[in-house]
Amino acid sequence: MSKRFIFFGVLVVFAISMNVALSAMDYPEDLKKAVAPYPNAKILQTVNVTGTVIVIMEAIDKPDTVFEFYKRELTANGWKILTEVKQEGHNTLISEKGSNNIVVDIGMDQAGKSMISLTLAPK
Repeated sequence: MSKRFIFFGVLVVFAISMNVALSAMDYPEDLKKAVAPYPNAKILQTVNVTGTVIVIMEAIDKPDTVFEFYKRELTANGWKILTEVKQEGHNTLISEKGSNNIVVDIGMDQAGKSMISLTLAPK
């Protein structure tokens, strides 16, 4: 499972560093179909790279609160949680449904805001 997490992390960093297909900061349609955006979160960046959709958001809530929101939302929308990682100030969920995976990665920035990365990709 850690190889999958590393792959998605590398993909996110690559896509963001290359500024691939940046959108107008709307929550991506493919993600809307899978899971709701975090309430009152500010979208900082979206990336769409050949079947993989990534959105980066910030929220004022703590990472644990964001983690619980996505855990409930994913489960309610029929996603199977494969991996849960909760560490102080950094949380990750990896889930699957059909032929797709969603990785939710939540950390805290220096200002105390939660940084949320959602990645929807084929298995």
